[in-house]
Amino acid sequence: MNLPMKNIRTLSIAFFAGFVALSVASHVAHAQSKTGKNGLFPTKSVVIAQKSATGVVKMRMDHMKAMGTEMKRIGAMVRGKKRFDGSKIAAASEKIADHGRKSSKLFPKGSWQNPTRALPKIWKDWRGFTRAMNSMVRSAIVLAESGRAGNKARANTAFIALGKSCGACHRNYRVKKKKSR
Repeated sequence: MNLPMKNIRTLSIAFFAGFVALSVASHVAHAQSKTGKNGLFPTKSVVIAQKSATGVVKMRMDHMKAMGTEMKRIGAMVRGKKRFDGSKIAAASEKIADHGRKSSKLFPKGSWQNPTRALPKIWKDWRGFTRAMNSMVRSAIVLAESGRAGNKARANTAFIALGKSCGACHRNYRVKKKKSR
């Protein structure tokens, strides 16, 4: 059977796209079947939101998810679940600060529609929101410095402060998550 090269490419792309779609569907189904929590969010709602999000909303969800991953990494070391490594804490904290610096650009006016959990209050109180983001960035920098210094006690205090700054922003500028059972 002699197929033109264009048809072979089309079939290859279609096969690959189908394979990727099945793979993603499998991961989504697996994540939705979990009853535990993934970081700060119930797994099911994050997967669904991430899947339906596009553009700047998806970008900011990805940034927030990346910051949550770094917080988990740091938390494990600060709480003694993993060996304390100041350089890893510094690197993770710097990633958080970098995401925080970029985040204000990820909240253009009018980007509060579903699937985002960002409240319209962000745009009504832009000054307060940016102040909260800057506070988070400063807290991440202090944590990075504590990690670089190898000061476990100071890193623990800075980690708590960073968590509080994240929580304050979430309380004021994000839709409260529904409790899942």
